[in-house]
Amino acid sequence: MNPQRRLRLFATVSHRLFRDGLLFQILHNEDIELVGESETGVETLQRLAAVRPGVLLIEENLKDNDGLTIAENALSLHPALSVLLISDTPVNSARMAIYLESGIKAVVSKQQSIQELIKTLFYIRSGQVYLGNWQSTRDRADDALTAYQALSGREREVARLMSQRVAVRDIAEELGVSCKTVHSYKDRIFVKLGFERLPELILFMQRHHQRALP
Repeated sequence: MNPQRRLRLFATVSHRLFRDGLLFQILHNEDIELVGESETGVETLQRLAAVRPGVLLIEENLKDNDGLTIAENALSLHPALSVLLISDTPVNSARMAIYLESGIKAVVSKQQSIQELIKTLFYIRSGQVYLGNWQSTRDRADDALTAYQALSGREREVARLMSQRVAVRDIAEELGVSCKTVHSYKDRIFVKLGFERLPELILFMQRHHQRALP
């Protein structure tokens, strides 16, 4: 991507540990440039003009104020700014209406995935409103478990080996198939479970290990 088209991000998140973990994941994407970060709303408002972000990622509950108030103030000073609010809990329709009326472009719950957050950042960068998928995390996890149980025996075997970080070549050798066939299984598994990356599969398998996945 042209450097001038990179997403310029400012992150306002209260707790350093959570902010570091969040930014570590986000900045794996080379098309996102972090231009500033803060733990308070006051500091955020003071710094926005100097760093000129395109997107403000702001936590709902800050140490000195609430994210909604800071977002409204930021938008009054920088109308072109796209704001994504991180909520502690899923947001009902009444709260969502308030956020949208304030000019916030999207809300992501802490219960949603990092992939959903990154997708939302890119969607709102041009000023579009993104409502996203507010299906609960529990429902999505149950959907993935149901989908896993519907996999074929060979697909489950490949999923198990992949989650153990066994190389594709070694999986192919163990199962007596070609690497191309293993990649085909991998693609089908990811599509059926709704995953995009290997870490999602690994985490899923680890979380459900106690359920004795076959």
